[in-house]
Amino acid sequence: MLFYESSIPTNKSQAMSMTKILAINKFLLAIAVLLIPMNSAFAQLAAPSPTSTETITSLVSPDTKIDYLPLKNLLAAKKWRESNDETRRLMLQAVNRDKQGWLTVEDINKMPCWDLKTIDELWKQASNGRFGFSVQYPIFVDTGNKPGRLMAPDAYDKFGTQVGWRQNNEWILFKENLNYSLDAPIGHLPNPRDEYQINGGRLEYTNLTKRIADCKIVVAPVQAMPKFSPSSITPKK
Repeated sequence: MLFYESSIPTNKSQAMSMTKILAINKFLLAIAVLLIPMNSAFAQLAAPSPTSTETITSLVSPDTKIDYLPLKNLLAAKKWRESNDETRRLMLQAVNRDKQGWLTVEDINKMPCWDLKTIDELWKQASNGRFGFSVQYPIFVDTGNKPGRLMAPDAYDKFGTQVGWRQNNEWILFKENLNYSLDAPIGHLPNPRDEYQINGGRLEYTNLTKRIADCKIVVAPVQAMPKFSPSSITPKK
């Protein structure tokens, strides 16, 4: 509040009082000017941040413009079957094969890395590390398979058995007999295999593992080269 004196000073005492009042007014005015930017700063701090908008935007692929928020919501709700179906639909959409309804090897080889990595991360987060392409990958390699290279069918059968895609030495009926729960074997989901395939989709999945490695979603195994040793050379007779 500013102080005002209505009467005109008539003597020295009143003049001194007026001087003090003017000095106080200037001091209060200076404080008010200083407080204006502080109030503005406090208002900015109190304003809500657009956290939800940023989260939604971060799940939109910069390559395909596909929104992965619906998949995240399905996984968060533990709707594993719906999540598996949505994963296949999104992968088809990512390479413009949603009308055809199936993937070729060429389609898999050009699958956008951002999309594959996002799918993998969402599955791992929702399952506490039990499901995801990067979870399946080391099992695939440890059972004698190689990314992008067809090995003996027995190796892929062994992989299928370990992740629960084979039972009683036969490939299970896709997709009805998949185990849509956290009680499923590690790496059981997702499984975007075509329903009509009778051999577990060996060719397609083998190429998918190569794409996963190429996208740096996992670290591809390095084949050790034989070490040179002078003792290994057989002297000529």
